[in-house]
Amino acid sequence: MMTYLRNSIIATVVYHDTFNYPLTLLEVFKYLINPGRLMRIADGLGEIKLDEVSEELDRLIKSGILAEKNGFYFLNGRDDLYDLRIERQKIADKKWKKFLKLTKFLALTPFLRGVFASGSMALGNTDKESDFDVLIIAKSGRLYTCRLFLWLISSLLGARRKKHEKVAPDKFCFNHYITDDSLELRHQSLFNAQTYINLKPAMIKPELVNKFFSSNLWLNNYVYNFKIQSNFVMRSVLPPHLFIFLARMEEFTINLLFGNSLERFLMNDQQKRIKKNPITYEPGGRIVSTEKELEFHPRSFEQIVIEKYNRGLKHLGIIPYSWEKDSGLKE
Repeated sequence: MMTYLRNSIIATVVYHDTFNYPLTLLEVFKYLINPGRLMRIADGLGEIKLDEVSEELDRLIKSGILAEKNGFYFLNGRDDLYDLRIERQKIADKKWKKFLKLTKFLALTPFLRGVFASGSMALGNTDKESDFDVLIIAKSGRLYTCRLFLWLISSLLGARRKKHEKVAPDKFCFNHYITDDSLELRHQSLFNAQTYINLKPAMIKPELVNKFFSSNLWLNNYVYNFKIQSNFVMRSVLPPHLFIFLARMEEFTINLLFGNSLERFLMNDQQKRIKKNPITYEPGGRIVSTEKELEFHPRSFEQIVIEKYNRGLKHLGIIPYSWEKDSGLKE
């Protein structure tokens, strides 16, 4: 048991080291990489307790593999990460206020059912140039219509990241959309699992949050202690009733006049654009365009993270029975 836990803790710290992100005890426990990904386990491990993680962390510090400062754990020799995390957390706190203020106006979008903060914002690991990565949930059958209005509203706010912008501080990056009847995320990997367990509900009903995570139980194959929490919603915004009313009126009008025709036109147009764009065919990314999902990650850094993680494990003498892979990026 202790060998499994030891390797799992080291792996968890190594993974977050690729993001220059030290962890607290509770975070090591929460983000704990499933021991079964590192060693073949004949019998189930059962519950891993917080005090067991704490005791193993102490042993890893004594052995010189890990170090600790003011409650934050990191690889030995990476003491600089403590000050970096404190600095980035302060930046993230300021960005959250702006993010929520802007997100409130997205409630005017017809067929929008949920907004999750993702990426560095969700983790609290931002720098001054960080944008606002979001995962969008749209009503089934209206994904592309929802996207159009998100584009319009965020453009009017001056808060939409444009294609040519290499950096776009404090602007929305709409890079992933799914529909409310297709919540399971198909592209599974350690990178995606760690990303999705950190999603922060920004504007979404609690029951849809629970439905989303219940549809993605595969997350526990990668993150051992992840649980759906009844109080999961945090740092969320409650939009004005007027915004909600206007969005519903927009939905009624669109459905009445040209709902299906508009959706088909927008989807076909987007798919044609994707096929014509040379970036679609470049290696190291993924672009998806279906009735149920839109994903724009043409140059994902997932592969870089996974490669650094695997090298980090090897450097520390941990050789898993199978090295982690990306989620099926284009080769």
